[in-house]
Amino acid sequence: MKKIFISFIGCSLLLLFSCGGDESKNKTNNDLNDDNGGCIDFAIAEKYQNLDPVKVTDVISYHIVSQIYEPLLRFNEQDLTLQPLLTESWEIDKSNLVHTFKLKKGIHFQDNACFKDGKGRELKASDVIYSFKRIYSSGDGNYAYSFFKDKIVGGEEFKKSGGEITGIKAIDDYTVEFTLTNPSPNFMSLLATVGSAIVPQEAIEKNEVVGSGPFTYNKASDTKTAVILLKNKNYHITDEKGFLLPYLDSVAYRYVEPGQEQLDLFMANKLDVIIGLPPESIKEIVESQIADFQDKPVKYVLGRYPQLSTSFLNFNTAIEPFNNIKVRKAIGMAINKVRIVEEILKGEAFASGDHGIVPPAIKSYDFSSVVGLEYDVNKAKQLLADAGYSNGKGLPPLLFSTGKGNTNLRVALDIQKQLLTNLNINVEVSSLSLAEIMEMNSRSQNHLSLNAWLGEFPDPLSFLSLFYGKNVPSATDQSSFPNESRYKNVKFDQLYEQALTTIDNKKRYELCLSADQLIAVDAPIIPLWYHENYQLIQSSIKDFQPNAMNIQYLTYVKIIENPVVEKK
Repeated sequence: MKKIFISFIGCSLLLLFSCGGDESKNKTNNDLNDDNGGCIDFAIAEKYQNLDPVKVTDVISYHIVSQIYEPLLRFNEQDLTLQPLLTESWEIDKSNLVHTFKLKKGIHFQDNACFKDGKGRELKASDVIYSFKRIYSSGDGNYAYSFFKDKIVGGEEFKKSGGEITGIKAIDDYTVEFTLTNPSPNFMSLLATVGSAIVPQEAIEKNEVVGSGPFTYNKASDTKTAVILLKNKNYHITDEKGFLLPYLDSVAYRYVEPGQEQLDLFMANKLDVIIGLPPESIKEIVESQIADFQDKPVKYVLGRYPQLSTSFLNFNTAIEPFNNIKVRKAIGMAINKVRIVEEILKGEAFASGDHGIVPPAIKSYDFSSVVGLEYDVNKAKQLLADAGYSNGKGLPPLLFSTGKGNTNLRVALDIQKQLLTNLNINVEVSSLSLAEIMEMNSRSQNHLSLNAWLGEFPDPLSFLSLFYGKNVPSATDQSSFPNESRYKNVKFDQLYEQALTTIDNKKRYELCLSADQLIAVDAPIIPLWYHENYQLIQSSIKDFQPNAMNIQYLTYVKIIENPVVEKK
């Protein structure tokens, strides 16, 4: 995620919505007296990896987990500003070190057998403390710890010796105080990430998936073909009329290969939304169905939205030949990124990756001032020769992993072709699941991988964290996530650490730009394109808000009667 991601790495995720199955799922909000009802179906490319908030690293898990669990704060789905979720208010002292939060009263965890009589108990300050102890002690695969490492007073001591985290105190049942080691410009944003979700100890000890979110998990509804979440009937948020939210009865995540099959289901009125349309299909859809976009009322709505996400070619800099900067730069300069955007993606991108890792969707960040590697085959050939591999001689076949999905594979095959044509380098492409790619990267079994990163909060540091050298173990067969390039540079680490504690946005962005430029020069990765998604939606879906972080806040989503669209 997370999201987190939530993040997605080497995986093209298309999200679709529909109602299907039993009779109750086909009811719209207008069919029911209490303004509730209906379901949304998501089509996802593959099985989620983990439903433990602290261990979520992929966007599929992130979207599911974020419906079940809740952190203290949330990002507004339209402008990404911070809003209260489990809290009603907060204060930050003048030192920017002490953050005090007032919890909402009356919030209950979802009903589950782990609780007495199966009834979810009230969420209190002690649950916040327990959840953060998990962040500092959950062992291998604990991605959330990378966010909070060295941030909270006493956190590292607790991780080593147990006891209490001295920097987190329950003032009373509904008041929590955090004391930071240093001022942190992003601490509040981190409290809106899925990794900081509040969990009940009873559920964790019994391996139950229980949170305070709008939808609940049931093992019986988690099958080989889908996972279905049901409405939390005791959710703590109401609408302006006093109706308990969410409006929807259920959310279904169904495993469907991305591509034409999903599109066919949408056109047959069996799915409601597609986010991330197949590039080759956009023009065809609009031209062949133009009346459906123009009639009054419209049948379909097509939108285009920039994403806080970058796709890039990831090098393992800890192994040959990519421990040689000249080889990395040669490959970067031999790839025509404009061609990939125009010919392979059919323009479905904000721009080609001509700058740094940080995408343009972050306001006030001058991403275009970062100078990336230019496309220059002659210079690339010279760099490869200078590295001792003239005309590709001496280089073994390079192992290149990409995620499942037609677009991912087409991009990888185009890069394979360009490197063979321009540098005489042989590349072996494998299309794998996200879990397989991450496992291979963790064991240094890939030379290259096609990755993508979705920012977990709207700040350059969410992207620069991918290159923090202190996250890299000495052994190359141990996971270095999120620094999958295993990049180490003392100067970068210094800039990154300074930015982590610089409150002034202008000064912090200057530090981030310097770090971003250093990545562009050292080339542990090659930015390929900055994301922009097309969203195709049936007009019966209301209040689904697209946003740069791909947040799916489903609490207020409604399915209404539409005379144009008849569900099948």
